[in-house]
Amino acid sequence: MGERLDELCETAADEQENGRLKKSRHARRWALLLVVLSVAALAWSCVFHGTLTRKPVGFLTTNDAVIALRIGRGWTTVAEDKPYYDGWIVLLDAQGRGQVASVDEINGGDVLWSERGVFYGSPSRDYVTTDSGTQEIVRSSVRDEDVQRYELSSGALAVVKEEGTGYRVDSVHPDGTTSSVENAGVRGNVGQCGSRILAITDTERSEGIKSAAFEAYAAQSGGSVPEALEVVVQLNDFDGDVPPVLAVTPMGEGLSSYQHMFDCEGDVITIPSRKVESEREWLVLQRWDLPAGQRTIVPVVDEDGNAIELGEDLGVSDSEAIRVGNEYRFVSSGGDAFAVDTTSGQGRYLFSLDTPTYGPDGYLATFQVAETGVYALKDRRSDRVVTLSYRPWEGGQWRDIFTTRDLAYYLNEGYISSALDIQSFAVRPGWDGGAQ
Repeated sequence: MGERLDELCETAADEQENGRLKKSRHARRWALLLVVLSVAALAWSCVFHGTLTRKPVGFLTTNDAVIALRIGRGWTTVAEDKPYYDGWIVLLDAQGRGQVASVDEINGGDVLWSERGVFYGSPSRDYVTTDSGTQEIVRSSVRDEDVQRYELSSGALAVVKEEGTGYRVDSVHPDGTTSSVENAGVRGNVGQCGSRILAITDTERSEGIKSAAFEAYAAQSGGSVPEALEVVVQLNDFDGDVPPVLAVTPMGEGLSSYQHMFDCEGDVITIPSRKVESEREWLVLQRWDLPAGQRTIVPVVDEDGNAIELGEDLGVSDSEAIRVGNEYRFVSSGGDAFAVDTTSGQGRYLFSLDTPTYGPDGYLATFQVAETGVYALKDRRSDRVVTLSYRPWEGGQWRDIFTTRDLAYYLNEGYISSALDIQSFAVRPGWDGGAQ
């Protein structure tokens, strides 16, 4: 990019010289202004902190980058009345070198690397960065919080955000057009199945679909209606004011889950959950058959037929997941990895990221998954040294790919807020550097 700006400066200088011979004093002033602006852009694009080059977001390109990460409001922040404006998008290569750009902070700060490019956002814009540059998409409304970003089978890039009492879905279509769908009064687990973005919710926390859910259950059962229902609704691509109800069932006691992605086999979606019985927690699968409009609960058992128990040190919430053969493999936000056959419920606990959260060696970690294994981006709390590590699903140990100290400036020394964190990261599609 620096070479391109140099070329612009040289071109502007040539035009200025020609203007001395052929153009009026007014034209010469415009040529001089072009030179000044080009030089200023060049200077702005070359602010270095170690191996990171800071650029305006419009000058970012993916080039040799293999991971993209979003920095914003962190877990370490206590004073909620403090203003939060700092946010960063970072693109790093396999040695931890790369580019960083300032992007206004947004809570959640999700980032997706799809075949179309790196997809991320700020309160007022979405961005898609590719090898050739960055596209900025101005949104019709200001967003405060990202829930999750998806690449849909239609080719659209979609982001789910929290808005008021419900979810809003904003989509960037392959032809460059955008669309938005509001789902007032709907909250719950979200995920995608093909080109549909779905939510699993219930009638107690999602008032917006309460009437439609009870009508659907009454038509389906033909009998008495329970006090509360669990429901699958579609959040995008529908007509009318209320999201369509795809499946409904009586509320399951002791059943809970917090997820932002599902397993999808045709029209059957599967979501890992926990079931509380007699003050103990067990791993189960919720299996929703959308054409039938019904749900089954599949207990997850190990190779000896014993139920897999969860607890304070072992969880499945907020998982990053991928299907490998017949298994749904996932790692929770706490770093616990499992593999489960979605039909039989045969499951395996694989490993955990056994790293303390606090103390001199404490880390906060975020995760991404590939068919071969799990990537962990670890932020050491004591000095904000960041390490990208990898572990295969089957056997092996954690292995460090790179370590960088250069993110500490952005994590610790924001212009407004004093402590930020890595909100999420994404791996370039097709890159599997950890397995090599």
